[in-house]
Amino acid sequence: MHKIKFLRGGNMKIIINELKTEAIIGCYDYERNQKQPLVINLELELGNWNYQDELIHTVNYAELCQLIRELTQVSKFLLLESLAHYLVDELFMRYSQVKQIKINVSKPDVCTAENCLIQVEYSQARAYKIALALGSNLNNPQHQLISAIEFLSEIVSEIKVAPFYKSSPQGFSEQDDFYNTCISGVTTLEPQELLIALKKIEKRMGKSEQFTNGPRIIDLDIILFENQIVRGLFLQIPHPRMHERDFVLQPLAEIEPNWRHPKLQLSIKELLANLQPNQQFILQQVM
Repeated sequence: MHKIKFLRGGNMKIIINELKTEAIIGCYDYERNQKQPLVINLELELGNWNYQDELIHTVNYAELCQLIRELTQVSKFLLLESLAHYLVDELFMRYSQVKQIKINVSKPDVCTAENCLIQVEYSQARAYKIALALGSNLNNPQHQLISAIEFLSEIVSEIKVAPFYKSSPQGFSEQDDFYNTCISGVTTLEPQELLIALKKIEKRMGKSEQFTNGPRIIDLDIILFENQIVRGLFLQIPHPRMHERDFVLQPLAEIEPNWRHPKLQLSIKELLANLQPNQQFILQQVM
């Protein structure tokens, strides 16, 4: 059976209970020769529900159940843990609407004792590849960039850090030169959640921007978020001016040269090669 649960904050959860299937599963010889019954329980958390009564915005329950049966019936894992992880990865790959999955896989006939049951439970949130730009020109800027990366490690994993570059200021020239870098990594936060987290880090570090393009202790910008295109009042992804700034493209090309801009359909290294002289602000590499 399946049911729908509406969560606080506007998220929706799809719950599949007691889905029966079978698979080759186990380490013993007799387990490798015939399929065994499995029972699977699933919880799939969707993103913020938009109240549109269309199938495209959710998951087709019948299709989901059939997919689980097909995946298990052709699998030949030794461990329930491996099967659970495999199913979660496959569901994330096939259903972009799903943000978090909790799965319980059990072998009801694993032993002869009455009511004996072996099961594993696994939960995983969807992870997104992201690229961020960092800049500072106050209070020992190199130190500020390093501190920001340390704070970012609380919400971003698998971080790659680009070299640091010194660049001339844009817009308002009567200020110190900037130090810039980029990082790439993985986060489980959604775009708006990530923006809020970055603003909290900026505030934590003492950012108090007096005017546009003025001096600042830290600047944290979302440059890329997977291949998503986001257009909102306070957030635009890809960053609308990333392809015009060498102090973004140069460090990003050092760590993610082949990542393609989802709108322009050019790689980072191609965007860097296309820069015009008036879009070049880097003075030197500093670290």
